[in-house]
Amino acid sequence: MAPPKSKVDPYAAIRRRARAKMPYRAFMRAYGVGFRTVKAAAGGLLRP
Repeated sequence: MAPPKSKVDPYAAIRRRARAKMPYRAFMRAYGVGFRTVKAAAGGLLRP
């Protein structure tokens, strides 16, 4: 899956994929964002 293009797409993708219980680091690598961005986008759906 190619990284999203707009600024909103990573947040939506992280929320969708958060239900699969992926680790934070996997999101950070896949979308090129930091820990705080993943945590904010997931809205508490993920565990560190």
